Amino acid sequence: MTFLNQALAFGTAAFLIPLIIHILNRSRFRTVEWGAMHLLESVIRVNHKRFHLEQLILLLIRCAIPVLLALCLARPVLTGSRLLEGDAPVSVVVLLDNSYSMDAVGRAGSRFESAVDAACGIIGATSRGSEVAVIQTGGRPTPLFDQPVFDPEAVVRRLKQLQAGYGASDMQSALDEALATLSGMSNSRRELIIISDFQSADWKAIGTDVADSIRRQADAMNIKPALTLLPVGESASGNISVDSLDFPARALGVGHRLAVRANLRNYSASAQDTARVIMRIDGAEHLVSQVSLAPNGSTQTLFPCTFESPGSHVIEVEVVTDDPLATDNRFAAAVTVWDRINVLLVDGDPSSQPLQGETDFLSVALTPYTFGRVRLSDLVETQTVSVKEFGAEPLQKARVVVLANVSKIDDDQLGALSGFVQEGGSLLICAGNRIDLNWYRESMFAGGTGLLPLAFGAPRGQIDDKGKSAHVVAQHFDHPSLEFFNEASNGDLSKAEIRQWYEIEDESSYDEEATGSPGHDRDAIVMARLDTGDPLLVERRFGDGVVVQLATACDADWSDLPMRPFFVPLVQQLVTTMASQISPPRNIATGEPAVALFAQTNVHSAPGNGASSSDPSEAAEDIGNAATFSVVTPDGSRRTLSSVPQGRMHFARFDGTQRPGIYTMNIPSADTIHFVAETSRSESDLDVLGEPQLAALGEDMGAEVVRSPAQYLDQDRLRRHGQEIWRYVLAALLAFMFLELVLQQRFARVRA
Repeated sequence: MTFLNQALAFGTAAFLIPLIIHILNRSRFRTVEWGAMHLLESVIRVNHKRFHLEQLILLLIRCAIPVLLALCLARPVLTGSRLLEGDAPVSVVVLLDNSYSMDAVGRAGSRFESAVDAACGIIGATSRGSEVAVIQTGGRPTPLFDQPVFDPEAVVRRLKQLQAGYGASDMQSALDEALATLSGMSNSRRELIIISDFQSADWKAIGTDVADSIRRQADAMNIKPALTLLPVGESASGNISVDSLDFPARALGVGHRLAVRANLRNYSASAQDTARVIMRIDGAEHLVSQVSLAPNGSTQTLFPCTFESPGSHVIEVEVVTDDPLATDNRFAAAVTVWDRINVLLVDGDPSSQPLQGETDFLSVALTPYTFGRVRLSDLVETQTVSVKEFGAEPLQKARVVVLANVSKIDDDQLGALSGFVQEGGSLLICAGNRIDLNWYRESMFAGGTGLLPLAFGAPRGQIDDKGKSAHVVAQHFDHPSLEFFNEASNGDLSKAEIRQWYEIEDESSYDEEATGSPGHDRDAIVMARLDTGDPLLVERRFGDGVVVQLATACDADWSDLPMRPFFVPLVQQLVTTMASQISPPRNIATGEPAVALFAQTNVHSAPGNGASSSDPSEAAEDIGNAATFSVVTPDGSRRTLSSVPQGRMHFARFDGTQRPGIYTMNIPSADTIHFVAETSRSESDLDVLGEPQLAALGEDMGAEVVRSPAQYLDQDRLRRHGQEIWRYVLAALLAFMFLELVLQQRFARVRA
């Protein structure tokens, strides 16, 4: 205990005044002998002890009265076992949950409004000289300011401008970021305050081990911070969400049909019989459906759609319902529609006879409407060249190149092809009877640093012996280009007979140091296998592009693949997927960068798909300098970006994608690119931690749980200034004065 007015504490010595008066009064009497005294001696002996006890009680009370008065004036403060910090500055980090679950609305408003009010109240009460940092947890940990600031009013003003609705919180990363920020702050008193709805989905994922790790990390800091958990909002039920949209990842052309499957979930204990679901394309209503949702169940609804113009489009599905959280009632996706895809076919075994050339079946499969003289337009446009005609000029317009049974190419052609793939092109290499195995191993594979994903090995099978033919393994295909055949109605690849093929040597047979190469991804993916165990299709990234290797020929000499009904969709799926998957993704998770590759002059390509200009000199002139363009975020704000020249293309990156929604990038060619950032729907379950779970979490983290900002501020004042008890001392003083009066009168009446 200490005193705020320590000088007045010496007034407790006033207890000597009644003591001295008592002693002096005891000495002021004289003995008088009188005859009847012997008659009172027995009474005096009986009452002497009682008289003595009464005087002692009155003496103690009278001594206590000046002591209590002095203590009351000195203002005693209880400090416990710690030193009081008073108004010393403090370093505070507020971990503010702004994830989309904080948009949930209850009787007292949204959870985020309560969180902001709590943060403003706490930060506004900090003492002069305190430094404050606020870290938002939605999407990824994001500081409110670049560094801690010493102006609480500026922090409060910025807090009042914030909105929730960001991606799901990664609380472990947020806690690590907060402790790292605290370790770099300057004041000797440090506090970490976590303001959140403490949703079960977020905090149960942390687990006891992680909570213990956070506690140990805090304990190991040079200055141990005080951790406080402040829950806001209340548990809610009855929420419905659109969890995801599923659609094929292949390239899509104008007029082509796209089937979009929307996945909906009901987090309510009651059924939803007539939930209205709307699909919009580029903001315009396209289709409407009604679905039934079982209690705590999920369902799907299918929306077919087509696009009448090339470019970047946005599809959005929304469920119209009255629930506590409207943010997760919609889900969007960006779709790129191509005008056409230019495919360059390099024929290694040409022929003037119909369907006798190496690439004839590929040409028919890639452009079936053109060959069938149908009014519908093909997405793919092919150009067939011989090995001698192949070079840098035909590559300028190509998006995909196919080497079909090409024996070998010269060094200039190989250099141009490598640069094409390195800068984002796609290459399909098909085997055949004319390929030079030694050249492919030494120049195309080059110990793992070349274009070829894996080295061709010995030939297998016999053309004239059908009894020894191989078949594609019937399996569930994970590669996007083969997912189409997971549906039995789309064709069975295992029906085809592969009569001859080349072994493809597994990459594990090559030494890591010999095959590794900076800037090249050696990890080859086996897309499909034969029942002999040999790979049939292998894919590998090379720079910004992709290379696919086929172990057999693409004509009918080594297999009956071209004679099968599924050959056309197989080739279409393979080529269009290769053309589209090398582009940076347009559908990203919150917090991931939105990346675009584009040429300033886009000809014969969908906008923003990385196709080169039809005029190389014009493209080179455009690319020479960085381009400036804008990005419109989901909240309507506009940001300005500058691109960076990268080979034949421009590279642009936008990192501020913490908020789910549609980001519109307006590139210099007047085209528009859409990016859609979405987050997991883990926070759509609005249940929060109960009192026992929250207490257990606080114990595991070594944190104190408070229920309101007022409770936190009261406890903070107690920590800084202690507990003043002068009111209790004053009450005791009045009680003792009243007691002295009562006892004095009572003892006097008894003596009378």
